[in-house]
Amino acid sequence: MAADLAPLSDGSFHCDVKALMLPQATISSCKGTPIRFMTLGASDSLALLIAPDSPLHAVMGRRALEVAPLGISLIDASIKGAFVSQLDKGSNKAALFDRKTLLSYCPDAEDSVARPLDHNPVLTALLHRYYDFAVQHAPGLDALAQHAVSQHLMDLMVLVLGGRRDATELAKERGLAAARLEVIKADILARLDDGSLTLADLARRHRASPRTIQLLFERRGATFSEFLLEQRLLRAARLLRDPLHRVSKISDLAYLSGFNDVSYFHRAFRRRFGMTPSDAKAGQTES
Repeated sequence: MAADLAPLSDGSFHCDVKALMLPQATISSCKGTPIRFMTLGASDSLALLIAPDSPLHAVMGRRALEVAPLGISLIDASIKGAFVSQLDKGSNKAALFDRKTLLSYCPDAEDSVARPLDHNPVLTALLHRYYDFAVQHAPGLDALAQHAVSQHLMDLMVLVLGGRRDATELAKERGLAAARLEVIKADILARLDDGSLTLADLARRHRASPRTIQLLFERRGATFSEFLLEQRLLRAARLLRDPLHRVSKISDLAYLSGFNDVSYFHRAFRRRFGMTPSDAKAGQTES
């Protein structure tokens, strides 16, 4: 990380730092008591600073900046002695990008160091969500998929900073679309048990039109309805095979998977897995 750290409060000190090196970015998160990170001047990275829940105070040379919770800013890790302070108990996040690569997309990026970047609330919220998605899922991905995740983060940075016109258009087509789709998928997975979940609900939650969301799915070779049904069936299959649910009724497990119509669930399950839910549950009991 090319940084030193020091506690900012008396008494016990706790700092849980996680970092992951991706092909085009290093992402890190820190959670704990108030803390200060000071750069050692050994890195030539430009870093996106994210304040999820705690106010941050940053000093970059002669520039000082207050970052409110849910805010974002750009910091320069090459400035020796620059620091970021997490003022309350909470967390802070960062994504470090290679300076040369980022400047090739956004020639004026350095002008944004220690300046507020949250001028677009929708884009800022998407960046927060996709960052969390990357932290959660990227460690288990293969090299090709990790490269895609880091490219999507880079694309979102280009849109936040305002890059060259060609770079911005490419970022919209590639990174923005992919990031929005993954965030929407994660939202669907978190609400699979909601039998009333509709495309219109998702559109309102993600400030997009239903047609926009449909297109995001169709470009990946599936419709929203197909994705939702597949994930619900996969959840039902896991529940049916789970020893903790061996005494549960099949209808209850269907409802837990978001199916309001048990007859439809039986037909869809058999069509997908070539067996009835009862067969799947019996197989779990025998094993």
